[in-house]
This record gives sequence, C-alpha cells and structure tokens, in this order.
Amino acid sequence: MNSLRTAWKAYEGEPLTTRAHVVARALTCPFGQFIDRFPTRGAVLDVGCGHGLLINLLARDPSRSGLKLAGIDHDAAKIERARRPAPSGVDFSTRALNSFSAPVFDAVSIVDVLYTVKRQAWDEILGGCFRALRPGGRLIVKEVVDRPRWKYWAIMAQETLSVTLFGITKGEPPHFESPASYRAAIAGVGFTVVEERPLASANWISHYLFVGRKI
Repeated sequence: MNSLRTAWKAYEGEPLTTRAHVVARALTCPFGQFIDRFPTRGAVLDVGCGHGLLINLLARDPSRSGLKLAGIDHDAAKIERARRPAPSGVDFSTRALNSFSAPVFDAVSIVDVLYTVKRQAWDEILGGCFRALRPGGRLIVKEVVDRPRWKYWAIMAQETLSVTLFGITKGEPPHFESPASYRAAIAGVGFTVVEERPLASANWISHYLFVGRKI
C-alpha cells in the first residue's frame, strides 16, 4: 500500500491544514514497514490515533477487509476529522482506554504516543492495552528512540515546535527514550516482546518497532 497516495486521497475533503498534516505524517512515518504486523481478521484498536491515519490506511487495505477497526484519542477535534474520511463501520471516539474493561481486541497499536506522555504514566497506558487484548493478542508499538544523537536533537527540535509552539501535538514536552527503556516498559506490564528492530528511514527520525504478545 502506498500510504502517501492513500492519505492524500482519503483526506481530500478536509481542511488544507489537516490534509497537509496527514500527508507529512505519511511521508515521515514508515507505515509500510509495520502495517503487516496487524492481523487480517479480528478487532484492532489504535490508541492515540490523532487524525486517524493508521486506522484509515488499514480500512483501505483489501487484505484486511475482515478487521473491525477502532481509534481513540483525547483530542475531539482530531477525532472529528478522523471520522469524516473513515469508511462505514470504523469507530473513532474520545473513549478512555481504561473503559475497555474486557479483553475484546486482537491487536492494539500505539504509534508515536508515549514520547508525549510522562514516563510515570506509561504503565497505566500499556497496562490498559494489556487488559483490552484477548489472550494471544499483539501489541504494536512504533516509537522514536534517542540514537543516533544527531537524529535525536533534530526530532527534539521538530517536536518541541509541534507541542509548545504550534500545538499540533497535545501532551507533555517530548522525550525520546532508549530501546531498552521502551522494551522494559512493555515487558513490565506482562507482554512478551517477540520482535524489536529499527525501521529504515531516509529522514532525521529514528523509528523503532516493538511487537509484544499477551501470552
């Protein structure tokens, strides 16, 4: 799937600022390198979905037509913009993660969210993902790590502007951690980490993938 072309077409009715944001997201985030970690059938939840790009990409993937897709985010304006291009049956809401008290999902994703949240809150978020997953379900985490250092300082500058100046991303001041820190947090709430690796990137962002399994 060409995520850039799909993003441009899917959000064509949205304001230019929204469309530009999702296109920039498609350009800088290597969705194509981890979208195949999602199942082809079952229920999927994206936590901190923003404008809903990942869920809307999955919804347009013919090989994943058997998925029941949902995205949640605390930003109501972004959820509204995520809903408009969404195909029928896709559920976007501001529902809280801890409201999913029963294990109802086969995969839960967190993509570039933890860096905007205080480290002390990670256990609550990851624990909520663990509880929402059925046994055997997978957690898919894509985050930005703190190495190499030149990329770290470049992304810090970008995200500081996004959070503190432009307000594009809502959350705490950005902080990017080591792979070991993310791994420990994922394993610490009960997941078995079955895959972790850097994702190739031609830009200034050090993308890193983790896949956890609820045994």
